[in-house]
Amino acid sequence: EGMCGRVVTTSSPEELSEYVGARDVVEALKGPDHNVAPSRLLPVAWVDDQAASGRVLGVAQWGLVPSWATDPAVGVRLFNARAETVAVKPSFRAAFRRRRCLVLIDGFYEWGLSIAGSPKQPWFVYRADGSPLALAGLWESRSDDGRTLRTCTVVTVPANADLAPVHHRMPAVVAEDDRDRWLDPTTSDRSTLEEVLAPSPDGLLALHPVDRRVNDARQKGRELTIPVSLEALPDRSGSQEVLW
Repeated sequence: EGMCGRVVTTSSPEELSEYVGARDVVEALKGPDHNVAPSRLLPVAWVDDQAASGRVLGVAQWGLVPSWATDPAVGVRLFNARAETVAVKPSFRAAFRRRRCLVLIDGFYEWGLSIAGSPKQPWFVYRADGSPLALAGLWESRSDDGRTLRTCTVVTVPANADLAPVHHRMPAVVAEDDRDRWLDPTTSDRSTLEEVLAPSPDGLLALHPVDRRVNDARQKGRELTIPVSLEALPDRSGSQEVLW
């Protein structure tokens, strides 16, 4: 429900650190991945008081594990947080007050809008201007077998006009002017923070249908993001009516 559950990460650590003004890169992904599912690593930026510039770029496992969780497997279900309840939900409220981050991706897949009677159609969604997407995220950190496990979740909001024909929710994209406010650990006022969590301005995002191979998270490669024609998709109903 309200899912952002599959993303694309292609920007280099250098590009991302420049994009969000993070001088310190503490950890980076191994390389591009055009089909990232929850429980995998995502690039994240947060404010660290010990860092020279304040903002650091690192990675976090996708799926928030609250500090009080006895079993880290709980994170598998906590890869999204609804903006409407994030401030009060026990899984998210502590991180919402003190540990907010930007989850930095280059696009995401959303499932919806298909030819009548056929399975849901995957769409690739990205910024129309080609920049990365800085999504509103929360992070937690815990020690697991002597190593630090940083985990994150992506906050979702109602869809804007770009996405509404495909899906009723979307990840919250943090506007450049709002990044300081969202990342500042000393800001914990709920209404101040909730103002950041809004549907994107119409026109910010572009999207196109892609091949259903993306449904399988083991499928990789840039070709997963290439547009396909809706007419060319297998039609199991005998009807070509597109349901908007």
